[in-house]
Amino acid sequence: MPLLQIALDLWEEHEALELARRLGPYADILEVGTTLLLACGLSIVQRLRDLLGGRVPLFVDAKIVDAGEEEAEAVFRHGADIVSVLGGAFRPTLEGVRKVARRWGKRWMVDTIDLPLGFLEKAALLQELRPDFVGLHLPHDVAREDERAWQEVGFSSFPWRDFPLLVAGGITPRTLPGILAFFHPEVVVVGSAITRSPHPEEVARTMRRMLDEYSGEGC
Repeated sequence: MPLLQIALDLWEEHEALELARRLGPYADILEVGTTLLLACGLSIVQRLRDLLGGRVPLFVDAKIVDAGEEEAEAVFRHGADIVSVLGGAFRPTLEGVRKVARRWGKRWMVDTIDLPLGFLEKAALLQELRPDFVGLHLPHDVAREDERAWQEVGFSSFPWRDFPLLVAGGITPRTLPGILAFFHPEVVVVGSAITRSPHPEEVARTMRRMLDEYSGEGC
């Protein structure tokens, strides 16, 4: 069954902590979004872990692009379970993140948001390094303009079928069924559709139910 990752892409710590408390029961993974990381620093990771008691794995969207070993070490030391590194990073950076993740017994995700569609040389390297997840990440600025933009990702020459996929970028209850049917991801990341809703728990329950039904557990 695809996992539901709820992204906290927020600027205010108190809002993030309150939503984490309310949404934790619906999330398989809770994400410290890049926005929240910029606003609060790595200390927010430990605060969320203390709040949730370690019941929900924490994904830190650090988007590491250099100093892979040092930055991944800092992220995991503050309580993260999964960290992201940009696909455009050089090989030593990717290898550094992988090394630290293995040392901590944690996971790492390569985010393709900075790669041009069909970047096959990097795909070959990722097949060699075998990250825990490869993120098909549609930029927020693109997703909010055109829901059909996901089709460009799906029909690109990037061999996304060869990887355990995490999909992210403007996913809503309306777009989720098509994304599930086409990509068959292992992780679905939902941010503003939940966190910016007047009724975040209701939307989270809806997304959770849709994932259960897709996997047959809702039958």
